[in-house]
Amino acid sequence: MSRTTTLLALAVLAVACAAVVTFGVSAAAAGADGASPTASPSESGLPSDPGSSAPATSTPSPSPTVSDTLTTTVLGAVTVHSGSTARVRYRADDTAGGTVTIDLLVTTRAGDVVKRLVTGRVTAVGVARVWRGRLRLPRGGYLLVAHAVDAGGLSESGATTAALRVLAPLPPLVPTAHARRAAFAWAARRAGRIAVAVVDSRGRLYGYHASHPFITASVVKAMLLVVYLRQHKSISASMRTTLTRMITLSDNASADLVYRLVGRRAVQRLAHVARMRTFRAGGAWIVSRVGAADMARFFRDMERYIPSAHRRFANYLLAHIVSYERWGIPPAAEPRGYRVYFKPGWLGAWILANEAARLERKRVRIGLAVFTDGNPTSSYGKETIAGVTARLLKR
Repeated sequence: MSRTTTLLALAVLAVACAAVVTFGVSAAAAGADGASPTASPSESGLPSDPGSSAPATSTPSPSPTVSDTLTTTVLGAVTVHSGSTARVRYRADDTAGGTVTIDLLVTTRAGDVVKRLVTGRVTAVGVARVWRGRLRLPRGGYLLVAHAVDAGGLSESGATTAALRVLAPLPPLVPTAHARRAAFAWAARRAGRIAVAVVDSRGRLYGYHASHPFITASVVKAMLLVVYLRQHKSISASMRTTLTRMITLSDNASADLVYRLVGRRAVQRLAHVARMRTFRAGGAWIVSRVGAADMARFFRDMERYIPSAHRRFANYLLAHIVSYERWGIPPAAEPRGYRVYFKPGWLGAWILANEAARLERKRVRIGLAVFTDGNPTSSYGKETIAGVTARLLKR
């Protein structure tokens, strides 16, 4: 063997020895890290040694919190003015029977609780209950919902809600029931024929002989004004003067002219629009007939029948009647802070004395008509009208 061949053989042997040493070091390092190249029994599909591992555990299922048989229902939608009394019917049902503890809530439509009406009431299932009380909430739409819990602590699985609509607060009640009784009783003791009608601040009509027809006299001039304003988009200067004289001075010649211009049928049509069932237009305006109830409603709602462009003008006339015509209602109402839009009427030496008005103060608006006939003196009817008004407005 040559010297060159010998050196080559020694070099190959050295490389082989180095490879063996490197493999041994790698295996030792792997054993120190705990990562065995062999698969674990579970990974290899072999059974694991039960004595060498902890027993397997499972998470327990939570206890139920909802009863499949318990439901609640609010029985019917409710509409109420804020600050007024509401009535809410509700019920819990459960085929299992027994009793439940129930809460009744007002919520927003998103489910946020606004007010608790009932808290923790124990009631038998299947029995409708009623909550009654004043609701003071901002205007808007809400939901009424009942929640119940049975004896085992389980809540309802379904709750049927109802809509709650809250309207603006009602105005103060004028006149009160006591004031009405006092006024009507006083009117019944007066001489002659008397009729009284009042539409209170909440829109309800009350009266004494309120449907008995009376001759209107000049009270009907307010209807002539409304008919003319409905027929004309614009008013000439001369007609403004005529209308002003007809209302503020109660000038009969001006009323004759307006009645000829608008016509009897137009006045009767206005009465039909205003649902004045007792009104009958006469051949002459002064002998038209109407009941106190119809005239009280007409005066309270008069603005509804006047075109918006003319309402300010009409109100100005009805509020600025001359001082010598301001008897009856104005002296009884104005000292109490009311704005009075009215029209008086009389025949003879006030043997017949009538008056109708709309009274306004802050949020209060009422319609009033007091008709008298067969008065024994010229002042008697005026005193009757003033006395009835004062008693109606007494707090």
